[in-house]
Amino acid sequence: MVGEILQGFADRGVFRGFSQSASRSGRATFKLLWHRDRLFELTFDQTRGTLRLPAVLPKVDAAMFRDLKQFVASRQSKEAPEHRRIDPDRARIRCTLKGGDAAIAITSSDVDYATRKLVNLVHEIYMVFLYEPRYYDYLIETFDLDPDRAG
Repeated sequence: MVGEILQGFADRGVFRGFSQSASRSGRATFKLLWHRDRLFELTFDQTRGTLRLPAVLPKVDAAMFRDLKQFVASRQSKEAPEHRRIDPDRARIRCTLKGGDAAIAITSSDVDYATRKLVNLVHEIYMVFLYEPRYYDYLIETFDLDPDRAG
């Protein structure tokens, strides 16, 4: 299920690269070449129904992490458009910060829903959240972008 959905995203060109490791003890690992040509490792724990991206954003300070958590929470709000909303009755999202890396995990009994919502959420983090003016310097420094071409 999770692998098929991720493969579908890869087939549509959402990821520039995709691979899946063999599942062991109800756990699967997927590698996604995605935003800013970064390699993301997504793990799926089938027994818990949890998908986790341990390093969604690198080099995150405490203030940015608070903003990220607010952004993620806004995606569970009734004010969010329905097609972008993550229904809190269907999935639980956790953001954590470890060693400067922001991680996101989503848990749901409906892993198809959770997989799609996680991919969409990370896409919005990179295409909406990071393009707020206060993160311009973060984008340039963290992803080694040319300031004349960023934006």
